[in-house]
Amino acid sequence: MTDASSRHPPPNEADTESTYRPPENLSGTVATGLRWKLTTQLVREGSRLVVAVFLARILTPEQWGLATMALVAAAFIEFIPDSMSVGLVQRQQISERDRSTIFWTIMAMGVGISVLGIAASGFIAELYGEPQVRELFMAVSVGFAISASTSVPETILMRNLAYRAMEIRQMIAALAGGAAALTLALAGAGPWAIVANSLVALTTSAVLLWWFARWRPKLTFSRSALASLGADGVRVLGTQLLTLVQLNADKLLAGRYLGAGALGSYSFAYQLMFTPVGNIAYPVQHVLFPVFAMLQEDAERLNAAWLRTKHLSIALMAPVFLVLLVVGPDLIPTVFGTRWEDSVPVLQLLCLAGVAYSLGTQNWSLLVVRERSGTLFLVTFLTAATVVTSVVIGLDWGIRGVAAMLAVGYWVLVLPELWITTYAGSVKFLTAARATLSPLPFAAAAAAGAYFARLGLVELDVLPALRIVLVGALFVSLYASLAYVGSSSLRREMRAVLRSRLFARLRTSR
Repeated sequence: MTDASSRHPPPNEADTESTYRPPENLSGTVATGLRWKLTTQLVREGSRLVVAVFLARILTPEQWGLATMALVAAAFIEFIPDSMSVGLVQRQQISERDRSTIFWTIMAMGVGISVLGIAASGFIAELYGEPQVRELFMAVSVGFAISASTSVPETILMRNLAYRAMEIRQMIAALAGGAAALTLALAGAGPWAIVANSLVALTTSAVLLWWFARWRPKLTFSRSALASLGADGVRVLGTQLLTLVQLNADKLLAGRYLGAGALGSYSFAYQLMFTPVGNIAYPVQHVLFPVFAMLQEDAERLNAAWLRTKHLSIALMAPVFLVLLVVGPDLIPTVFGTRWEDSVPVLQLLCLAGVAYSLGTQNWSLLVVRERSGTLFLVTFLTAATVVTSVVIGLDWGIRGVAAMLAVGYWVLVLPELWITTYAGSVKFLTAARATLSPLPFAAAAAAGAYFARLGLVELDVLPALRIVLVGALFVSLYASLAYVGSSSLRREMRAVLRSRLFARLRTSR
């Protein structure tokens, strides 16, 4: 490869793209992306639910915990290469030389990290005191190089707002991973079923990304491009590592000090709790981040879009956490089996943590688009330090203590994190606070009504499966009614959804 920074590259390598501007019909573009994302989530989560039910009834908590040990340890390394591609989405203008430079840099990092991961597998196994983790971690480490190969093709699709291609890739990958997991679980492979789910989905996703992106890297490398775009990546890298600490410290420490069985019960509850984040916050953020990047020169539109997105994300996420808290005592033993009953109180405590966590969603997008990397690092450091401290305190009371203290830690962070974010992002704090907190009273009231209804159904000896349906339906009805009557902004959103469906039906009937 040649150093393109030392010469004048030919036009086909150096020509920049047209300025990264939002389309005229931005709301239509976003709506298309969200529709595709919703379709993907339905397919992915439907397949994940089927796989999770079967795995929960085949695997033991100890086997689940062993797989979690390998996957959690890997999470601290997996996202290091991805941080280098942030600039490719954020920058207004990108050249072919930029893309190829970042690709070769990320690939070198990915391969190197895979080799280091395999070499460190013995240490990871000793850290947990579980010899089986060594082979599991070696297998997971191969995925680092595969993941590195996808970073630039994915950014190309994101910049082009190619939502259809990205979501088709996600759906097929989820189905392939689920099929592999079920096959191995039925064959008695134990924790390998969970690891295979991750690796097969990752490999399938990589193949499809390259197919849809229709891009191939050139044999060129520019030190100047790396210095410029790499600076963005380095600033984000520290934040991503701290985010990984924040999201995985509880599982890492629980596995180290409480054992595979306890970690299995905890991580099972955590995966159920984290469903609203994975299905609502992250998909919305994934769709809207490139759109926010387009709006970075228009502060008024950016702030309005961010506030609306944050408000709607919380209005959708907080109720899901609370209804999961209410129906959890029936849901886990009925759907997943009685061997997971130890996860019930953990799930309920984690759902309280999830409500607080949802209040901080979308903060990352504003700070990145505003290029407030220093502030983002500060917020993430504060969050990670609080989470680690809370988990360490909670370890003395087992997995319930960890879940309880995690909830305390996240609630302590809500207002300080919001204040720092709005100050750095030039958004009024009180306006953001109203957008953040206003859905909570409606969700809390609906949860209270559903909770007492469930107690009544238990007294009447109604079957648990029927209780789940009745309580869930009551919660949705209460929340929708309260939000419609009590919030003008949510009422407008509901009417918009109803109108769009009505018009779609009228167009279809014609």
